[in-house]
Amino acid sequence: MPKLSDTMEEGTIVEWKKKTGDEVKQGDVLAEVESDKATFDLEAESGGVLSILVEQGVPAKIGAPIATIGEASAAPAKAKAAPAKPKEAEVPPQMVEEKTAAASSPPPAEKVDEEKKAAAASSPPPAEKVTEEQVTEEKVDEEPDERAPEGPSPDGKGDGLIKASPLAKRLAGEMGVDLSTLKGSGPDGRIVKEDVLAAAGTGRPAERRRPAAAPRAAGPDVEVVDPSRMQATIARRMTEAKATVPEFTVTVEARVDEAVSMRQQLKESVPGADKVTMTDMLVRACALALRKFPEVNSSWVEGRFQRKRAVNIGLAVAPSQGMGLLVPVVHDADAKDLIQISIESRQVIERARSGRPNEGDLSGATFSISNLGMFGVDEFVAIINPPEAAILAVGAIKDVPVVEDGRIVPGKVMRMTLTVDHRVFYGATAAQFMAEVKRLIENPVTLVVPPAR
Repeated sequence: MPKLSDTMEEGTIVEWKKKTGDEVKQGDVLAEVESDKATFDLEAESGGVLSILVEQGVPAKIGAPIATIGEASAAPAKAKAAPAKPKEAEVPPQMVEEKTAAASSPPPAEKVDEEKKAAAASSPPPAEKVTEEQVTEEKVDEEPDERAPEGPSPDGKGDGLIKASPLAKRLAGEMGVDLSTLKGSGPDGRIVKEDVLAAAGTGRPAERRRPAAAPRAAGPDVEVVDPSRMQATIARRMTEAKATVPEFTVTVEARVDEAVSMRQQLKESVPGADKVTMTDMLVRACALALRKFPEVNSSWVEGRFQRKRAVNIGLAVAPSQGMGLLVPVVHDADAKDLIQISIESRQVIERARSGRPNEGDLSGATFSISNLGMFGVDEFVAIINPPEAAILAVGAIKDVPVVEDGRIVPGKVMRMTLTVDHRVFYGATAAQFMAEVKRLIENPVTLVVPPAR
């Protein structure tokens, strides 16, 4: 299970696109995996024959094996040949007649039950019947035995035990499906998840694909809404940040008349610059300032400073419907020019909002920017996203009267507030960093100079 974001602790297979025994090539999409932030495609890292270890709907921790890709000889066979029947030894005709008579006269029910119990205790099911689906489902349901008393068997002729996977039994209970009415499609007639879903009249429950907030009644004046997994993760991490990070803030006001003018000129005259935003210019400015002040591009981890060599800037973006706060990342922002930053930031934001980010789109940030200016917010304080040491909160560009050379003239100003982890760097460094960001944004020609190689 790969790690998609810095906050991801486990992932859930939404759907396998391949099945055990399939030949796959490097780059093939194997499955859809849901993390705490989005659903992404899991691609094969090598070619070979797929063997699934974790079934869909079952969560797996980061780094836990969910499938293997190996040589054809190492993959489980799709169908196993029935074992050859042992040749019966020759017996006298009278013994055959006695055996036939015994078979036609069933023993008492008490004796049958005792024999079955003894056989079940001494004879575990054959190894080849324990599929990877059983293995993963047993981890969830804590039911290692695939046979459990559920009533009469599907064909009505069984021994009072229904062969069904633990996940199938759990789904049947949730959906109100009577297992005794089903005919299993699994090995030896075993009822599997697909049989239960088919009986319930659905291909795959939507709530198992992507848990959504579900309103619950809590009295006439209150409606209780359960958070999605993403929202719960955000709540937990923000609480931890406020409780454990000793923070302070620094605010500056920048004149952005020239930045606004240059942005318009770029849109009109430079190919590919038609969608450059003020946020893109801030990403470039912060990337250059972080290179100058590496203390800001650091973390406090287990009592030590971690200075990050890469400058990766996260962009807090408004969530799409049903999603929580997203922070897509522009990697190596200090090595990219303004146009590259504009194109890449737009791409990672679109992928994140669509719920289909690439691996790495939501992880690895060393510094973040949150811009609420487009919503008319003048100024605000953002919460640090650990393990980062700082986040820049940006307000709206406002037309205000300013004093210039002793005269009052109209001007465009923008307020920026830096929230700082005081364990990592201090007030003087924060002030110097903000002064550098202010200088760069007020002199935007510095932002369009190609980065040094």
